[in-house]
Amino acid sequence: MKISIIGAGAQGSAIAFVLAKTSEVSKVVSADIDLDVARRATKKTKSDRVSAKQVDAGSVDDLLRAVNGSDTVINATPRFNFNIMEAALKSRANYVDLASGDGESTEDAVQKQLAFDDKFKDAGLTAVVYMGGPFTTNVAVRYVADRLDRVDEIRMRYATDKFVPTEEFIPTWTPSWSPETALGEWIPPATIYENGNFKEMPPFSGVEDYSFPEPVGPATVCYIDYEPTHTLPRFIKDVKYVDYKIRPDKMAGSLIKMGFGNDKPVEVKGVRVAPRDVLLALLPPAVKTELQTREKVYGCSLAEVKGEKADKKITYTVYRISNLLEDYKKWGTKWAGVAVPAALTTTMLAKGEIKTKGVIPPEGLEPEPFLAKLAEKGWIYQERITREIRS
Repeated sequence: MKISIIGAGAQGSAIAFVLAKTSEVSKVVSADIDLDVARRATKKTKSDRVSAKQVDAGSVDDLLRAVNGSDTVINATPRFNFNIMEAALKSRANYVDLASGDGESTEDAVQKQLAFDDKFKDAGLTAVVYMGGPFTTNVAVRYVADRLDRVDEIRMRYATDKFVPTEEFIPTWTPSWSPETALGEWIPPATIYENGNFKEMPPFSGVEDYSFPEPVGPATVCYIDYEPTHTLPRFIKDVKYVDYKIRPDKMAGSLIKMGFGNDKPVEVKGVRVAPRDVLLALLPPAVKTELQTREKVYGCSLAEVKGEKADKKITYTVYRISNLLEDYKKWGTKWAGVAVPAALTTTMLAKGEIKTKGVIPPEGLEPEPFLAKLAEKGWIYQERITREIRS
Protein backbone atom coordinates (compact mmCIF):
# COMPACT_ATOMS: atom_id res chain seq x y z
CA MET A 1 0.00 0.00 0.00
CA LYS A 2 1.60 3.26 -1.16
CA ILE A 3 0.28 6.58 0.10
CA SER A 4 1.37 10.01 -1.14
CA ILE A 5 0.87 13.11 1.00
CA ILE A 6 1.04 16.48 -0.73
CA GLY A 7 2.03 19.07 1.87
CA ALA A 8 4.38 18.40 4.77
CA GLY A 9 3.38 21.17 7.16
CA ALA A 10 1.80 20.75 10.59
CA GLN A 11 -1.03 18.54 9.33
CA GLY A 12 0.79 16.72 6.53
CA SER A 13 3.69 15.77 8.79
CA ALA A 14 1.23 14.54 11.43
CA ILE A 15 -0.54 12.33 8.87
CA ALA A 16 2.81 10.90 7.78
CA PHE A 17 3.63 10.16 11.41
CA VAL A 18 0.35 8.28 11.90
CA LEU A 19 0.64 6.35 8.64
CA ALA A 20 4.18 5.30 9.56
CA LYS A 21 2.64 3.50 12.56
CA THR A 22 0.13 1.67 10.32
CA SER A 23 1.29 -1.85 9.54
CA GLU A 24 -0.65 -2.19 6.27
CA VAL A 25 1.16 0.79 4.72
CA SER A 26 4.34 -0.22 2.90
CA LYS A 27 5.38 3.19 1.56
CA VAL A 28 4.58 6.82 2.34
CA VAL A 29 5.78 9.72 0.21
CA SER A 30 5.87 13.07 2.01
CA ALA A 31 5.97 15.71 -0.75
CA ASP A 32 6.27 19.47 -0.45
CA ILE A 33 7.50 22.35 -2.56
CA ASP A 34 10.10 22.89 0.19
CA LEU A 35 12.22 19.73 0.20
CA ASP A 36 13.69 20.58 3.61
CA VAL A 37 10.17 20.66 5.09
CA ALA A 38 9.41 17.27 3.52
CA ARG A 39 12.66 15.85 4.87
CA ARG A 40 11.86 17.18 8.35
CA ALA A 41 8.45 15.48 8.23
CA THR A 42 10.10 12.26 7.10
CA LYS A 43 12.69 12.39 9.87
CA LYS A 44 9.97 12.91 12.46
CA THR A 45 8.38 9.55 11.60
CA LYS A 46 11.61 7.60 12.31
CA SER A 47 10.51 5.11 9.67
CA ASP A 48 12.37 3.88 6.59
CA ARG A 49 8.98 3.42 4.90
CA VAL A 50 8.59 7.21 4.62
CA SER A 51 10.49 9.18 1.98
CA ALA A 52 10.66 12.86 1.08
CA LYS A 53 10.04 14.30 -2.35
CA GLN A 54 9.88 17.79 -3.78
CA VAL A 55 6.73 18.71 -5.71
CA ASP A 56 5.11 21.80 -7.14
CA ALA A 57 1.39 21.32 -6.50
CA GLY A 58 0.69 24.14 -8.93
CA SER A 59 1.67 21.76 -11.75
CA VAL A 60 -0.45 18.68 -12.50
CA ASP A 61 2.46 17.15 -14.41
CA ASP A 62 4.76 17.55 -11.43
CA LEU A 63 2.10 16.06 -9.16
CA LEU A 64 1.77 13.05 -11.46
CA ARG A 65 5.48 12.41 -11.11
CA ALA A 66 5.22 12.59 -7.32
CA VAL A 67 2.13 10.39 -6.87
CA ASN A 68 2.92 7.75 -9.48
CA GLY A 69 1.93 4.28 -8.24
CA SER A 70 -0.03 5.56 -5.22
CA ASP A 71 -3.15 3.81 -3.95
CA THR A 72 -4.39 7.00 -2.28
CA VAL A 73 -3.31 10.65 -2.50
CA ILE A 74 -3.80 12.95 0.48
CA ASN A 75 -4.02 16.70 -0.03
CA ALA A 76 -2.62 18.33 3.12
CA THR A 77 -2.13 21.76 1.53
CA PRO A 78 -4.37 24.76 2.15
CA ARG A 79 -5.07 24.93 -1.60
CA PHE A 80 -4.47 23.10 -4.91
CA ASN A 81 -7.52 20.85 -4.38
CA PHE A 82 -8.45 20.79 -8.06
CA ASN A 83 -4.91 20.09 -9.30
CA ILE A 84 -4.40 17.28 -6.81
CA MET A 85 -7.80 15.76 -7.61
CA GLU A 86 -6.86 15.79 -11.31
CA ALA A 87 -3.52 14.13 -10.54
CA ALA A 88 -5.24 11.45 -8.42
CA LEU A 89 -7.68 10.72 -11.25
CA LYS A 90 -4.98 10.50 -13.91
CA SER A 91 -2.86 8.21 -11.73
CA ARG A 92 -5.94 6.09 -10.83
CA ALA A 93 -5.63 6.76 -7.10
CA ASN A 94 -8.24 7.55 -4.48
CA TYR A 95 -8.16 11.02 -2.94
CA VAL A 96 -8.53 12.52 0.55
CA ASP A 97 -8.34 16.17 1.59
CA LEU A 98 -8.83 18.14 4.78
CA ALA A 99 -10.72 21.24 3.67
CA SER A 100 -11.68 23.28 0.63
CA GLY A 101 -9.17 25.74 -0.74
CA ASP A 102 -7.86 27.43 -3.87
CA GLY A 103 -8.77 30.91 -2.64
CA GLU A 104 -12.45 30.71 -3.53
CA SER A 105 -15.56 31.04 -1.41
CA THR A 106 -16.41 27.85 0.45
CA GLU A 107 -19.63 27.38 -1.51
CA ASP A 108 -17.89 27.81 -4.88
CA ALA A 109 -15.12 25.40 -3.85
CA VAL A 110 -17.63 22.80 -2.61
CA GLN A 111 -19.61 22.99 -5.86
CA LYS A 112 -16.48 22.60 -7.99
CA GLN A 113 -15.16 19.64 -6.01
CA LEU A 114 -18.50 17.84 -5.97
CA ALA A 115 -18.59 18.37 -9.75
CA PHE A 116 -15.74 15.82 -9.97
CA ASP A 117 -18.23 13.17 -8.80
CA ASP A 118 -18.95 11.60 -12.20
CA LYS A 119 -15.25 11.50 -13.12
CA PHE A 120 -14.36 9.58 -9.95
CA LYS A 121 -17.35 7.25 -10.39
CA ASP A 122 -16.43 6.53 -13.98
CA ALA A 123 -12.88 5.72 -12.87
CA GLY A 124 -14.13 3.46 -10.06
CA LEU A 125 -12.45 5.72 -7.49
CA THR A 126 -13.46 7.60 -4.35
CA ALA A 127 -12.58 11.11 -3.20
CA VAL A 128 -13.37 11.82 0.46
CA VAL A 129 -13.29 15.59 0.87
CA TYR A 130 -13.15 17.77 4.00
CA MET A 131 -11.89 15.06 6.34
CA GLY A 132 -10.05 17.51 8.57
CA GLY A 133 -10.43 17.96 12.30
CA PRO A 134 -13.95 18.42 13.69
CA PHE A 135 -15.50 17.75 10.27
CA THR A 136 -15.20 14.04 11.12
CA THR A 137 -18.22 14.62 13.37
CA ASN A 138 -20.27 14.69 10.15
CA VAL A 139 -19.99 10.89 10.16
CA ALA A 140 -21.70 10.81 13.57
CA VAL A 141 -24.37 13.18 12.23
CA ARG A 142 -25.05 10.71 9.42
CA TYR A 143 -25.23 7.89 12.00
CA VAL A 144 -27.94 9.82 13.86
CA ALA A 145 -29.79 10.92 10.73
CA ASP A 146 -30.13 7.30 9.63
CA ARG A 147 -32.04 6.61 12.87
CA LEU A 148 -34.52 9.46 12.53
CA ASP A 149 -37.63 9.62 10.37
CA ARG A 150 -36.92 13.29 9.70
CA VAL A 151 -34.00 15.65 10.43
CA ASP A 152 -34.96 19.27 11.01
CA GLU A 153 -31.88 21.03 12.43
CA ILE A 154 -28.15 20.37 12.73
CA ARG A 155 -26.01 22.60 14.94
CA MET A 156 -22.28 21.94 14.85
CA ARG A 157 -20.05 23.20 17.67
CA TYR A 158 -16.34 23.04 18.49
CA ALA A 159 -14.29 24.52 21.33
CA THR A 160 -11.38 23.84 23.62
CA ASP A 161 -11.68 24.46 27.34
CA LYS A 162 -9.09 27.23 26.95
CA PHE A 163 -6.89 28.67 24.29
CA VAL A 164 -3.67 26.71 24.08
CA PRO A 165 -1.52 28.61 26.59
CA THR A 166 2.13 29.40 25.96
CA GLU A 167 4.98 29.99 28.34
CA GLU A 168 5.57 33.42 26.80
CA PHE A 169 4.44 36.42 28.84
CA ILE A 170 3.62 38.30 25.63
CA PRO A 171 2.73 35.60 23.08
CA THR A 172 2.70 35.93 19.31
CA TRP A 173 -0.17 34.68 17.17
CA THR A 174 0.88 31.14 16.35
CA PRO A 175 -1.96 29.03 14.90
CA SER A 176 -1.48 25.27 14.94
CA TRP A 177 -2.08 24.85 11.19
CA SER A 178 -1.37 26.91 8.09
CA PRO A 179 -1.34 30.58 9.23
CA GLU A 180 -2.76 31.55 5.84
CA THR A 181 -5.75 29.25 6.35
CA ALA A 182 -6.17 30.13 10.03
CA LEU A 183 -6.36 33.83 9.17
CA GLY A 184 -8.40 33.36 6.01
CA GLU A 185 -11.20 31.40 7.66
CA TRP A 186 -12.19 34.49 9.69
CA ILE A 187 -12.14 37.01 6.81
CA PRO A 188 -15.21 36.06 4.71
CA PRO A 189 -18.82 36.11 5.91
CA ALA A 190 -19.98 33.01 7.75
CA THR A 191 -22.71 30.87 6.22
CA ILE A 192 -25.80 29.24 7.67
CA TYR A 193 -28.37 27.11 5.85
CA GLU A 194 -32.03 27.90 6.45
CA ASN A 195 -35.16 26.69 4.65
CA GLY A 196 -33.41 25.80 1.41
CA ASN A 197 -31.09 28.79 1.23
CA PHE A 198 -27.51 29.56 2.20
CA LYS A 199 -27.35 32.86 4.10
CA GLU A 200 -24.27 34.96 4.74
CA MET A 201 -23.69 36.22 8.28
CA PRO A 202 -21.09 38.78 9.37
CA PRO A 203 -17.76 37.36 10.59
CA PHE A 204 -17.68 36.80 14.37
CA SER A 205 -21.48 37.09 14.60
CA GLY A 206 -24.00 34.75 16.22
CA VAL A 207 -22.17 34.89 19.53
CA GLU A 208 -23.50 32.56 22.23
CA ASP A 209 -22.32 30.86 25.41
CA TYR A 210 -22.62 27.15 24.78
CA SER A 211 -22.40 24.47 27.48
CA PHE A 212 -20.14 21.71 26.19
CA PRO A 213 -19.82 18.43 28.08
CA GLU A 214 -17.19 18.45 30.80
CA PRO A 215 -14.26 18.88 31.02
CA VAL A 216 -14.66 21.55 28.33
CA GLY A 217 -17.70 23.20 29.92
CA PRO A 218 -19.11 26.62 28.93
CA ALA A 219 -17.43 28.36 26.00
CA THR A 220 -18.26 31.39 23.89
CA VAL A 221 -18.71 30.47 20.23
CA CYS A 222 -19.70 32.27 17.03
CA TYR A 223 -20.47 31.51 13.39
CA ILE A 224 -17.75 30.41 11.00
CA ASP A 225 -17.88 29.47 7.31
CA TYR A 226 -17.00 25.77 7.52
CA GLU A 227 -17.61 23.10 4.91
CA PRO A 228 -20.22 21.04 6.86
CA THR A 229 -22.68 23.93 6.57
CA HIS A 230 -22.44 23.54 2.80
CA THR A 231 -22.35 19.73 2.52
CA LEU A 232 -24.79 18.49 5.17
CA PRO A 233 -27.85 20.05 3.44
CA ARG A 234 -26.79 18.23 0.26
CA PHE A 235 -26.38 14.83 1.91
CA ILE A 236 -28.93 14.85 4.77
CA LYS A 237 -32.35 14.80 3.17
CA ASP A 238 -34.83 17.64 3.85
CA VAL A 239 -32.86 19.24 6.72
CA LYS A 240 -34.15 22.76 7.29
CA TYR A 241 -31.34 24.39 9.26
CA VAL A 242 -27.55 23.94 9.60
CA ASP A 243 -24.94 26.13 11.25
CA TYR A 244 -21.40 25.85 12.60
CA LYS A 245 -19.95 27.75 15.55
CA ILE A 246 -16.52 27.60 17.16
CA ARG A 247 -14.61 29.51 19.81
CA PRO A 248 -13.48 32.71 18.04
CA ASP A 249 -9.81 33.43 17.50
CA LYS A 250 -9.82 36.96 18.89
CA MET A 251 -6.16 37.59 18.07
CA ALA A 252 -6.83 36.75 14.42
CA GLY A 253 -9.90 38.98 14.56
CA SER A 254 -7.86 41.85 15.91
CA LEU A 255 -5.28 41.48 13.15
CA ILE A 256 -8.06 41.42 10.55
CA LYS A 257 -9.68 44.56 12.01
CA MET A 258 -6.29 46.28 11.79
CA GLY A 259 -6.18 45.44 8.09
CA PHE A 260 -3.70 42.57 8.10
CA GLY A 261 -6.20 40.30 6.37
CA ASN A 262 -6.13 42.57 3.30
CA ASP A 263 -4.44 41.01 0.26
CA LYS A 264 -4.60 44.23 -1.77
CA PRO A 265 -1.31 46.20 -1.84
CA VAL A 266 -1.06 49.47 0.06
CA GLU A 267 1.70 52.03 -0.24
CA VAL A 268 4.15 52.27 2.65
CA LYS A 269 7.01 54.77 2.25
CA GLY A 270 6.90 54.47 -1.51
CA VAL A 271 6.67 50.68 -1.56
CA ARG A 272 3.46 48.82 -2.41
CA VAL A 273 2.90 45.72 -0.28
CA ALA A 274 -0.09 43.59 0.74
CA PRO A 275 -0.61 43.69 4.55
CA ARG A 276 -1.48 39.97 4.60
CA ASP A 277 1.82 39.12 2.89
CA VAL A 278 3.72 41.07 5.54
CA LEU A 279 1.94 39.30 8.38
CA LEU A 280 2.41 35.82 6.89
CA ALA A 281 6.09 36.52 6.19
CA LEU A 282 6.65 37.33 9.88
CA LEU A 283 4.85 34.29 11.30
CA PRO A 284 6.72 31.05 12.01
CA PRO A 285 5.46 27.95 10.17
CA ALA A 286 2.92 26.03 12.22
CA VAL A 287 5.11 22.93 12.07
CA LYS A 288 7.65 24.77 14.23
CA THR A 289 5.11 25.73 16.90
CA GLU A 290 3.38 22.36 17.26
CA LEU A 291 3.62 22.01 21.02
CA GLN A 292 3.39 25.23 22.99
CA THR A 293 2.33 24.01 26.41
CA ARG A 294 2.69 21.21 28.92
CA GLU A 295 -0.80 21.84 30.25
CA LYS A 296 -3.77 19.63 29.45
CA VAL A 297 -6.10 21.21 26.92
CA TYR A 298 -9.41 19.50 26.18
CA GLY A 299 -11.39 19.90 22.98
CA CYS A 300 -14.95 18.94 22.13
CA SER A 301 -16.42 18.45 18.66
CA LEU A 302 -20.20 18.25 18.94
CA ALA A 303 -23.37 18.17 16.88
CA GLU A 304 -26.97 18.69 17.97
CA VAL A 305 -29.31 16.91 15.59
CA LYS A 306 -33.01 17.67 16.03
CA GLY A 307 -35.73 15.73 14.27
CA GLU A 308 -38.59 13.32 14.65
CA LYS A 309 -38.92 9.58 15.28
CA ALA A 310 -42.26 7.75 15.44
CA ASP A 311 -44.09 11.11 15.59
CA LYS A 312 -42.06 12.24 18.60
CA LYS A 313 -39.58 15.12 18.62
CA ILE A 314 -36.09 13.99 19.54
CA THR A 315 -32.66 15.59 19.86
CA TYR A 316 -29.43 13.62 19.56
CA THR A 317 -26.27 15.27 20.85
CA VAL A 318 -23.19 13.44 19.54
CA TYR A 319 -19.73 14.50 20.63
CA ARG A 320 -16.12 13.52 21.12
CA ILE A 321 -13.78 14.80 23.83
CA SER A 322 -10.08 15.05 22.98
CA ASN A 323 -7.04 15.69 25.16
CA LEU A 324 -4.58 17.65 23.04
CA LEU A 325 -1.57 16.91 25.24
CA GLU A 326 -2.27 13.17 25.30
CA ASP A 327 -2.80 13.21 21.55
CA TYR A 328 0.61 14.81 21.15
CA LYS A 329 2.29 12.17 23.28
CA LYS A 330 0.63 9.30 21.40
CA TRP A 331 0.53 10.55 17.83
CA GLY A 332 3.17 13.27 17.61
CA THR A 333 0.65 16.05 17.14
CA LYS A 334 -1.89 17.70 19.42
CA TRP A 335 -4.15 17.98 16.35
CA ALA A 336 -4.41 14.22 15.92
CA GLY A 337 -8.11 14.92 15.37
CA VAL A 338 -7.04 15.73 11.80
CA ALA A 339 -4.27 13.19 11.28
CA VAL A 340 -5.88 10.01 12.64
CA PRO A 341 -9.24 10.20 10.78
CA ALA A 342 -7.49 11.25 7.56
CA ALA A 343 -5.03 8.36 7.85
CA LEU A 344 -7.83 5.92 8.68
CA THR A 345 -9.88 7.05 5.67
CA THR A 346 -6.82 6.67 3.48
CA THR A 347 -6.07 3.10 4.52
CA MET A 348 -9.75 2.07 4.32
CA LEU A 349 -9.85 3.38 0.75
CA ALA A 350 -6.68 1.56 -0.23
CA LYS A 351 -8.01 -1.70 1.27
CA GLY A 352 -11.35 -1.37 -0.54
CA GLU A 353 -13.30 -1.02 2.71
CA ILE A 354 -15.08 2.13 1.50
CA LYS A 355 -17.41 0.98 -1.27
CA THR A 356 -19.00 4.28 -2.30
CA LYS A 357 -17.53 5.72 -5.49
CA GLY A 358 -17.43 9.36 -6.49
CA VAL A 359 -16.86 12.50 -4.42
CA ILE A 360 -18.23 12.43 -0.87
CA PRO A 361 -17.81 14.46 2.32
CA PRO A 362 -17.51 12.57 5.64
CA GLU A 363 -21.29 12.14 5.94
CA GLY A 364 -21.20 10.21 2.67
CA LEU A 365 -19.33 7.36 4.38
CA GLU A 366 -21.12 4.36 5.84
CA PRO A 367 -21.05 5.49 9.49
CA GLU A 368 -21.01 2.24 11.48
CA PRO A 369 -17.79 0.68 10.13
CA PHE A 370 -15.96 4.00 10.10
CA LEU A 371 -16.94 4.94 13.67
CA ALA A 372 -16.08 1.42 14.84
CA LYS A 373 -12.57 1.69 13.40
CA LEU A 374 -12.17 5.15 14.93
CA ALA A 375 -13.15 3.69 18.31
CA GLU A 376 -10.41 1.07 17.95
CA LYS A 377 -7.93 3.95 17.83
CA GLY A 378 -9.45 5.59 20.91
CA TRP A 379 -11.62 8.02 18.94
CA ILE A 380 -14.92 7.44 20.72
CA TYR A 381 -18.11 9.39 20.04
CA GLN A 382 -20.78 9.57 22.72
CA GLU A 383 -24.43 10.44 22.42
CA ARG A 384 -27.16 11.98 24.54
CA ILE A 385 -30.80 11.57 23.60
CA THR A 386 -33.58 13.97 24.60
CA ARG A 387 -37.14 13.00 23.77
CA GLU A 388 -40.32 15.01 23.98
CA ILE A 389 -42.78 13.32 26.33
CA ARG A 390 -46.39 13.37 25.21
CA SER A 391 -49.42 12.01 27.01
